Amino acid sequence: MRAQRDDGRVDGMTKPTPAHPSELRRVITLLLINLGLTALLAILSVIFRTSLVDYQIQRMGLPDTESVRSGLNVGIWSRVGVVAIVGVVYAFLIPRLRLGRRRAYVRVLVLSVVSLAGIAYSLATAQYPVWIDVEQVVQAVVLLSILWAVTRPAVRRHFATSGARAADGSR
Repeated sequence: MRAQRDDGRVDGMTKPTPAHPSELRRVITLLLINLGLTALLAILSVIFRTSLVDYQIQRMGLPDTESVRSGLNVGIWSRVGVVAIVGVVYAFLIPRLRLGRRRAYVRVLVLSVVSLAGIAYSLATAQYPVWIDVEQVVQAVVLLSILWAVTRPAVRRHFATSGARAADGSR
């Protein structure tokens, strides 16, 4: 077992400690805001599911049958499942971001882009009432902010591959 020294070094070697740029805190805060907005929309969708289903049937010109209503209700409840999955993903993702794991960084980029694409599709199909569209626009602004924050130089350096860090002279 290695002996820990007072100067933060282990047996003459520098103890590895992850860097925490302040910009990383911004990324994590924005991720949590995004999760909160997603959860809020899911909760409101469940609370107002009857009027939401009525709106979708009318807007999309669907026949008002029990099977159509059932399918649209399943879609609303599936949103709750998505929020639960996103919450679990974030529970694993955020600690890995703090540790400087590059895969977590890439996942944030991918999740943000995919989420933006989903919002764009939702807005383009116009199948939801205005209050949902407004929430989706707010969420899109948060996702764009996440993309902006993760592409800041300090954050990119924090998650750079070891070869890129060596060439850069950092860490």
